[in-house]
Amino acid sequence: MNKWLLFIICSMFFLTGCWDRKEIEERATILGLAIDIAEDEEEQSSITHPDDIQIPTSNIGNIKVTAQLAVPGQIPLGPSQGESGSSSQDKVWVVEGVGHTMDDAIQALQQQLAHKVFFGQLQVVILSENVAEKGINHINEFLRRRPEIRRTAWMAVNENNAAKTMRAAPKLERIPAIYLSTVFEEAVRMGKLPNCDLGTFWVGTSNIGQDGFLPYITVKSKENIEISGLAFFSNSKMAGKTQPYQIAYANELIGNNPGGAVGLIKLDEEKAIMFQSTNRSAKYEVSLKNGRPEFNVNVRIKGIIREKNTNKLKIDDEKTLAHIEKVATAQLEKEYRRLIEETKEKRSDIFGFGEYVRGELPAYWDQEIKTTAKWKELYKDLKVHVKANVKIEGVGLKAS
Repeated sequence: MNKWLLFIICSMFFLTGCWDRKEIEERATILGLAIDIAEDEEEQSSITHPDDIQIPTSNIGNIKVTAQLAVPGQIPLGPSQGESGSSSQDKVWVVEGVGHTMDDAIQALQQQLAHKVFFGQLQVVILSENVAEKGINHINEFLRRRPEIRRTAWMAVNENNAAKTMRAAPKLERIPAIYLSTVFEEAVRMGKLPNCDLGTFWVGTSNIGQDGFLPYITVKSKENIEISGLAFFSNSKMAGKTQPYQIAYANELIGNNPGGAVGLIKLDEEKAIMFQSTNRSAKYEVSLKNGRPEFNVNVRIKGIIREKNTNKLKIDDEKTLAHIEKVATAQLEKEYRRLIEETKEKRSDIFGFGEYVRGELPAYWDQEIKTTAKWKELYKDLKVHVKANVKIEGVGLKAS
């Protein structure tokens, strides 16, 4: 009898699996979130505090959040059929809220919705440039406090108006926020963007000897979204941004594989080629010279010639290929040094030189550096010697 009673009691634990289930129609599912500084004339509802109380704001000031929400029943799970008259705006709903802090703004947004907001399907968080420049510690803290937010979501910086990214309507994807997330993921897969999703960014900003970076995007004609560079940070504040072509150099200095970036190599006043990397690696060596750390960075690039601009250029002999490799090596070394100098000037160690010092020279770090602030002061004058090695592995079809 006792055995049967024990069996019945144990069986009850397997019958409670759906006690906390929540239907999708009972959630306000946020797919994308844009964060801007609220304008003075933008209305702020008194939802969390009385009007006559002076409420302190975050370091950003009053915040405007713009959320892109999924419309239940409008997002098809299978192939698109019979939807020629349905646009992306029909499948999402854009709602705004203004508040003194992130959660205050979210509560203003929640007040406009019938169901509780849910961040479990959040794809992207877009920051305006002026928000990023003021510092995003407060935003990071809010996001980290939401356990349902996945670290594989993306954060990016967009010019002056982040809200307009929530209203962009790309034609290649039913849901704009999912399209933007796919843009980042495919760029990483094709070797055109270093991995800098939300989790990776948080690791970079949390490390003592490293800083984080995010994609910098631009909205083109309300439909197209372009990755226009990398926004690099220092102490959780945006310190600067790269040019679009410098994304490839950052990828190569980090040593991300696979290759995929395409660059133009000028050989002389008449001749140029388009070179695509297929494989890349980067090796960092640190040593102490005169009591200060010094780096040797060796970058190896393998790739193919995609195009030449003139038939005067013959690429079917070893001498010509060796010359192209030499010119490409010199150009890459110059650009690597320029990019590193730009980050040093802004005191933004996105390549993690400080982490190499911590790992390889722990006694020196513990005695001479100790803090992020001290490393940033040292980083601006850090000596970095960069060497590149370019190897052409393919030249395409030969001219007849």
